[in-house]
Amino acid sequence: MNKMIDFLKLWFRAYRVPFLSASIAPVILGTAVAWYETNKFDIIVGLLAFFGAIFGHLGANIFNDYYDHITGNDDNNPDFTPFSGGSRMIQNGILMPDQIFRAGMTAFLIAIIIGVMLVLYIHRPALIIFGIIGIALGYTYTALPVKLVYRGLGELAIFLAFGPVTVMGAYFVQTGKISILIFLASIPAGMMVMLILYINEILDENADRRANKKTIIVRVANPIKALHLYRIIMYFITGWIIGLSVFGFFPYFSLIVLVLLPKFILIIRLSKKPFSNVKEILPLSANTISFQLMLTIFLAAAFVAAGLVS
Repeated sequence: MNKMIDFLKLWFRAYRVPFLSASIAPVILGTAVAWYETNKFDIIVGLLAFFGAIFGHLGANIFNDYYDHITGNDDNNPDFTPFSGGSRMIQNGILMPDQIFRAGMTAFLIAIIIGVMLVLYIHRPALIIFGIIGIALGYTYTALPVKLVYRGLGELAIFLAFGPVTVMGAYFVQTGKISILIFLASIPAGMMVMLILYINEILDENADRRANKKTIIVRVANPIKALHLYRIIMYFITGWIIGLSVFGFFPYFSLIVLVLLPKFILIIRLSKKPFSNVKEILPLSANTISFQLMLTIFLAAAFVAAGLVS
């Protein structure tokens, strides 16, 4: 029993399971919008989509570790934190690179099997497009030779993967269609996950610069300007949801996100706080992660509530 617990703890760390909120919340949002528009919910389809997204995310996480080791990015990162710098499994000699690679392949294989099951169950072959794009973005984010993040496309890849691809994919499996509403709802979901990456890139700036990663932070080369852009994006995300709610594109229930105003103000204040060491940004990173989960879930709950009363 103890060996099994140790085994699970090991792979819990290697797969970076706590970060799964970045994919779980968008799936819930896409499913909620589908319920709002159709008043239908297939629990089997929902669960398959849920676990398909999870295993796709796990595969992307672990391949990111593998290729950041191959390029020397994580190996040469002395500023690693609980939120950045990878799982450190290879760097600490806990797992070998080939074990990490096989673990990534296993996760992607499970995601593909779930995707095939979904296609066979709902008879919607177009779902394959979402699966291919999602896995391609997750793998090529750091994988040779594409290395999207090294070409200045990392933030865009994350936005697409966790926004339009995941949210619209979860919606599509329930409805068999794509609507303007689900696209609009996917924007803040994707941008919030992108902000998690963005703030963690500040923590990794020195290592990323040495590895020649072309992240926005590396290109801006000024943490104060980078945090100013962070605030602009935060304002845009909240304004997007509130504006679309006021003008009737989102249900009025979506204004429930206003209860997160104290959290939003805290995040803005943290982003303006002077720092002399990158690790002093950790509270901002932690709050960005929790805000992403809360904002997306609250928005999903608004669509569910609106669907119940319509």
